[in-house]
Order: sequence, then structure tokens, then C-alpha cells
Amino acid sequence: MKKEKVYTICYDTLDVFNTKEDAKKFYTTCFYSSEGAEQQRYASILVGLNFKNIAYDNVSDSCNEISIKLDKYKDKYLKLKLNDFLSIHDTVELYEKLIKPILEVSDEYDIDFNKKIPFETFGADNDINMSSFSEYYKDLCRIFKIEFNKIETKEFSDGKYNLYMDDEIIDIRAWDNLQSVIDNVKTIMEIYKKKYLENAIGSDNEFN
Repeated sequence: MKKEKVYTICYDTLDVFNTKEDAKKFYTTCFYSSEGAEQQRYASILVGLNFKNIAYDNVSDSCNEISIKLDKYKDKYLKLKLNDFLSIHDTVELYEKLIKPILEVSDEYDIDFNKKIPFETFGADNDINMSSFSEYYKDLCRIFKIEFNKIETKEFSDGKYNLYMDDEIIDIRAWDNLQSVIDNVKTIMEIYKKKYLENAIGSDNEFN
């Protein structure tokens, strides 16, 4: 069973930690290596962490970036720049409902988005001894409760692929980063919503 994540908000960034101990260790180091107003920011977060799994500095009221402590890669973080400032609530919701599930599936495939070519070992459906783009995106569809009759991947040039979602095509690349995958998932959600849910009431698979 996966542990609940710990969130801190500092300098308009949502930091995502795996444990409260990780968060406290990080901000304790920040506290003792700073002074004045900056130190007060870190002190506010440390106090907040004593009571719950989300803590704020004494200034930020929105976020334009998410920094994620990775599970499998020690001392590595993923940074994701947001297109605009979001409320703290909306930023946490974006992480929990969209980004976290993508990262959990990616972990199962040992994808490291800090690499220059995260999908270097992935290929088309007819590639031998390569991981499957199709299976990866099938698992993402499964976790978001999206259904297509057919999902397949064909290469059209070196490292560049067409991902077929029934009769729709999405361009994917061996060097796709986390933001690229997020954008692909959003596109898949839009395709599914348009093709299969346009007459459904109360369906909401869209993240803006």
C-alpha cells in the first residue's frame, strides 16, 4: 500500500516528498543555512509539518511549479513548470489526479524522466527485445478508466512513432519528457471524451 505523499509550498513551488521525515530533513537544512525573512519561510513550513502532511511558507498563496522527489532514484527530483499560477488546492489536485498516476505507471516501466531519452528502450509493436509504447499507454488508459478498441504503435522514423488510438494518431518520441506524456494523456482524454462520452452526462476526464 502506497504511503500518503507530503506536500510543502515554498517560493510558489509545490514540493512533493515521499515521507514527512524527508521533508523535515530538507527544510531543516534550508533553515540552518539561511537567515532573516528566508529563514522564517522555512520555519513556517517546519512548524506546519508537525501537525499535518501539507505545510506552507509564510508568503506563497499559489504555485507555478511542481518539484517531485522521486521514489526510485535517490536524491533526484523532477521539476514541472506550470503554464500559469494555480491555487495551492488546484496544484495539489493536478498532481494527485493526473501527474501522480502517470508517475506510478512510469515507475513500473523503470522510466527515468531525468534522462535525456526516457523512452530509449521503447519501440513499435513489431520491435523485438524492446519495451512496448502500446502497453505503456494501455496501462495509462486503464488507470484513467479510458477504453479504446485498439491501441498500437508504429515507427515512422528513428525514435519517432505514431501511437494509434483506434483511428486517431498521436505523435510520440523516444525523448518525450514528463510534460510530453502529460500532454499525450490529455489528448487521449479529449479523444475519448469526444468519441465515446460526448452524450454522457457528468463525465469529466479533462485537466486544464
